[in-house]
Amino acid sequence: MPRRFAEHTEVPVGKSRAEIDELLRAWGCDAIRWTDSYATGQVTVEFVWRREEASYHARFSLRLPSEEELRAEAIDGRTRRPSASKYEKARAALGRREHRLLLLWLRAALNVVDEGIIPAEALFLPFLVARNGRTVAETALPRLTGCSGCPSERGRAADARPVLASSRARRPGESIGCSRLPARAV
Repeated sequence: MPRRFAEHTEVPVGKSRAEIDELLRAWGCDAIRWTDSYATGQVTVEFVWRREEASYHARFSLRLPSEEELRAEAIDGRTRRPSASKYEKARAALGRREHRLLLLWLRAALNVVDEGIIPAEALFLPFLVARNGRTVAETALPRLTGCSGCPSERGRAADARPVLASSRARRPGESIGCSRLPARAV
């Protein structure tokens, strides 16, 4: 089995976060916020960036391995028994790989945007936060049931219709429901 990217990284989470912050600031972000939820095992980074005359609020959530996954990873391959040292090593590495992967994805995404290959709004669309506080992906994914190749969550094809913030016509450049927040809002 091929080695996974950053599988055995020794780069501390704090250094990866600092690199992500630096990258986002260099790209023009006005605000960056990290949130660690120990109850759900998630790390969230939110940021606001200005592009032309709009401000966009994006949110990425990283799922960290659960306690159960850490314990499964700590099973000794030879003895098939839990190894305290493997468990401690896995626990100490918690979040390192995930933060390195996010940094890699953001670097690649921002390079694609800088080269004009994909517009930033299109590339970051699933992660944009709407006025209701949910990302576009959190709103759209449950409604994709019945689409070709989409997993069925509720099994109703009627949920595949697009969701619009309003049915009235929009003026050119007008927001379609994404937050246009001042920098201090994040």
